[in-house]
Amino acid sequence: MASNSSRSPGSPSWLHFPAFRYVFAANAIVALYSLFEMCAAVWEILKAATPLPDSLQLWFDFSHDQVFAYMLLAAEAAGTGAARELSGRGACDAQSGFCVQAYISVSLGFAGFVFLALSALLSGFRVACFLITGSRYHL
Repeated sequence: MASNSSRSPGSPSWLHFPAFRYVFAANAIVALYSLFEMCAAVWEILKAATPLPDSLQLWFDFSHDQVFAYMLLAAEAAGTGAARELSGRGACDAQSGFCVQAYISVSLGFAGFVFLALSALLSGFRVACFLITGSRYHL
């Protein structure tokens, strides 16, 4: 989304649309969270222990996966609405790749949502196993 700007005057920029700024912010936040979770997973593999106590780590992963998945879905829905409105007003001409890049950016965000939702399902399974058995289930 950030690369979706033209330097020519009068051309649209993603900065002019609040929905596209929301898409960019949500994707950036989720990317940072995913990087943190990846580092925590590497830590867990190398040290055979979680950065937080086990029960707290399970709830942290589950709750944050849920919150960020919903935030990402809301952002992508807003971006889809803004992109459809642009093409409906005829603001997308054949020479401008702005709308195509906006659609691609929103589509990649939806793909990110799918993987984050899958992660939320897996972390929910881990929480359920913890509540039922009282011990941590490693996937």
